[in-house]
Amino acid sequence: MTDKQSENGRIGGRSRRTFLAGAGAAGLASLAGCTAFLESAAETDATISTVAVESDEDGEYYHPTQDNIESGVYSPLTRPLFIYVNHASLEEKPNTLGTYVRHYLENQHDFARDGGYYAATDGVRDENQEEFEAVLKELGIEPDENAVDDDVDCSGSNTVAPVTDAAGESFEGEYPDANVYVDPEGTGAGFEAFAEGDSDVQSASREILDEEAEIAEENGVEYSHYEIGWDGLSVVKHGENDWMDEISLDDLHAVWRYESDITRWSDIDDDYPDEEIELWGRDSDSGTFDYYTREINGEIGSIRTDYSAHTHTDSIMEGVADNQYALGWGGVGYFQALGGTPGEDEFDVGEAGDDEDDE
Repeated sequence: MTDKQSENGRIGGRSRRTFLAGAGAAGLASLAGCTAFLESAAETDATISTVAVESDEDGEYYHPTQDNIESGVYSPLTRPLFIYVNHASLEEKPNTLGTYVRHYLENQHDFARDGGYYAATDGVRDENQEEFEAVLKELGIEPDENAVDDDVDCSGSNTVAPVTDAAGESFEGEYPDANVYVDPEGTGAGFEAFAEGDSDVQSASREILDEEAEIAEENGVEYSHYEIGWDGLSVVKHGENDWMDEISLDDLHAVWRYESDITRWSDIDDDYPDEEIELWGRDSDSGTFDYYTREINGEIGSIRTDYSAHTHTDSIMEGVADNQYALGWGGVGYFQALGGTPGEDEFDVGEAGDDEDDE
């Protein structure tokens, strides 16, 4: 589901496997992009583990497990994932796009989990379906499933791309005359295209910003949006870090705030080692970055500048695994894709590399 379909209906051009390798924190799909890391980790015997984070729901500390994310207690580091649907596109190709969105929302739990993420509640799914049916009614559209024969162009988030792709693959399986093209260029870049009316569906790891919505309004682009799943952001440490099992939201903010003066572990707690902290996280082009900085520091883009910023979560995990005094954050899907289980003892990435070679 990229630029070209081969004669037998499978993916041609930039294949689904190719684009998923560049999708960042995309659950199992991210494994395609981490071969070099696993090979080097097998030599260094690097280990990583998750840190329990204070919940703003009840003040307890939780790891980013499926139960904690789907129950809502792993907050504020559980973020919703969205799709935005262009209403002009619905009117242009009502049968194909209308049926696709129906298919997506009806099965969104399965697609979120297939993409390496987590299901929203049944209530959210049901509300999505009700809202979309209201949109169809308002536009005077009743999609004909027997006339599905058009293309669906999906832009946006690298994070959400595997979910949208899973929906597209399933949709193409049921409607072989349709094609769903997924172009994961990032949430911000995707909204630029979407606000110009250049895509049918925008995958997003955050909600549209006011300035993006203003551009869409100026261009006459009307849309609706739907929460299609959840992603957990993990705080990770080196496996040999035996002094910090949990971290409060205040301490996370103190470490990551703009112009933070915390440079050593002992600056967080006198009982921690008097060693320099090496910090790793996502770069400013990422919707993950936007969400993390807003939830932890109170403002999108507000963060210290002396950390190692990366486009892909694999680099973050690699950096943390290589330094006992490192601390980082990124999507939990990549941690699990390596074979780790949040909340359990440190995960030996080297053993993951050995297992991968055996398969």
